[in-house]
Amino acid sequence: MQSRWLVLLALIAGIGAPTAFASRYVPSADGTEVTDAQTGLIWRRCTEGMVWDGQTCTGTPLNIVHSSAEALAKREAKASKKAWRLPSIKELKSLQVPDRPGELVEPAAFPGTPEMWFWSVFIDKPGVIDAFNLYFGYHTAKLGDGRDNPYGAVRLVRSGHPTRAKRK
Repeated sequence: MQSRWLVLLALIAGIGAPTAFASRYVPSADGTEVTDAQTGLIWRRCTEGMVWDGQTCTGTPLNIVHSSAEALAKREAKASKKAWRLPSIKELKSLQVPDRPGELVEPAAFPGTPEMWFWSVFIDKPGVIDAFNLYFGYHTAKLGDGRDNPYGAVRLVRSGHPTRAKRK
């Protein structure tokens, strides 16, 4: 009887239940890309330098300067004939998991995400010429100025179609 109450309490509390956040990501057939059904953005599942092995992302993430990150995005776009690019800081921040301490990105969607600064696109507006980056680390995510954090990891993104990404 006591075990039934524990199971009931766990279900009420949401322990062990899939989250709405987790269900918003739809992996591609080969698992190397993830579509955000909420925004329509298509993300590379692994941080650049790492590879998808069918279960998780393995390898060593690149830790590069911003100009190299931009060049990498252009090379990947040309090689794959897909419009890969660096994300805006707003797009990058959309990957943060709200209200889940210790999980800064959805681990089922982006397994093996390293604790590093991640590059965003270069901003060139009047009064602002800078590249920002976001740190995904244990229990914290923080916004940084590219001048203070000259090296970062890369997660490429491209635009997609939100209506096509929805789960059936």
